[in-house]
Amino acid sequence: MVVNDDFSAWHFRKGLIAAVVAHGDDVTVVSPDGPYVAKLVALGAKHVPLPVCRFVSPLRDLRYCIALYRVFRRIQPDIVHNITVKPNTYGTIAAYLAGVPRIVMLVSGLGYAFHEEAGLRKAVVRSVVTRLYRTACHLAACVWFQNPDDLELFVRLGLVPPEKGVVILGSGVNISEFSPDAVSESAVHDLRKELAVLDDQRIVLMMVARAAWSKGVREFVEASEQLAARGYRAAFVLVGPLDPGSPDEVPKDYLVGKHNNFRWIDFRNDVRELLACADIVALPSYYREGVPRTLLEAAAMAKPLVTTDNVGCREVVDHEKNGLLVPIKDSAALAAAVARLLDSSDLRRAFGTASRARAEREFDERLVISRVFREVYGTRSGRLQSHQVPSCAAR
Repeated sequence: MVVNDDFSAWHFRKGLIAAVVAHGDDVTVVSPDGPYVAKLVALGAKHVPLPVCRFVSPLRDLRYCIALYRVFRRIQPDIVHNITVKPNTYGTIAAYLAGVPRIVMLVSGLGYAFHEEAGLRKAVVRSVVTRLYRTACHLAACVWFQNPDDLELFVRLGLVPPEKGVVILGSGVNISEFSPDAVSESAVHDLRKELAVLDDQRIVLMMVARAAWSKGVREFVEASEQLAARGYRAAFVLVGPLDPGSPDEVPKDYLVGKHNNFRWIDFRNDVRELLACADIVALPSYYREGVPRTLLEAAAMAKPLVTTDNVGCREVVDHEKNGLLVPIKDSAALAAAVARLLDSSDLRRAFGTASRARAEREFDERLVISRVFREVYGTRSGRLQSHQVPSCAAR
């Protein structure tokens, strides 16, 4: 499994890694070194440290591709599972050159390269990424997409043969770990006190995301100001790290001490506990999402959701059933949707109940992992069958 950072491997793929280990197979995670490597090893995986440059850097990218080729030649895996843009492109090319029997890819959202805004830089990046993806998708045995919009776009652009694509919504969520009963009332009380939202029993609206404009930070902040002007005392809480070096970065001085009813909290490990403190969870994103993990976790925690009618986001919310969908880049629409929920505890409760039911029915990671084994890895009873697996077209 080739990923671009150890945090993502742990937070998003630990269930899948543990399942493959339990299946009786060896797992090696290739990623930059970091504090989560020890947790991956504790799952039973091996780790190969390999740095990857996050942004466009032709020389570093070439070195990354060569290094991956050497790793694959040394460990001789039966299956290489690449995840995110650089592993998907350079990792697939390297695995093909190294003679790996089965190469699969996960397109977990299209991100910055496929934003539709104009600009020479974005046009150049999009052109390079498109060409790399076209090559990689033709070399891979199977390409897993997390929403149907991304598969449709790749097919329309001629990047992937239709028979190689499979849609499995998101990466799933551990519905036992993320459960309304998993966090005690005393823990919620203590955390609300820490967040300074206990004193006046304010309703907490939470957003968990990187501090990036395309995640909808501006719209979230503006909605908080609009509702404050209308007399609402809800606490709008953004939880997530800054995104230094990114062209999409929100400056720290925008987030600190300037807005009514809004507060920013930097990176935290206790996301489950924070979600337990929330009365409503929002994600006004216009980023090319896969399926946002934060929405899956919030649904499993029985929270009412407000998000945009955007790629990936709409896959989690049934409008007027477990949440509300609003247009992208529209803070007034976001404020209006939030106000409806602020005004009705019954509506919040009904949406939250529906969120949990949908998480159990569709987003349980055990269901997702089962499909990955069958449709992406091509397993049969016993060990992973990488050499005799029919193609996606044959399946």
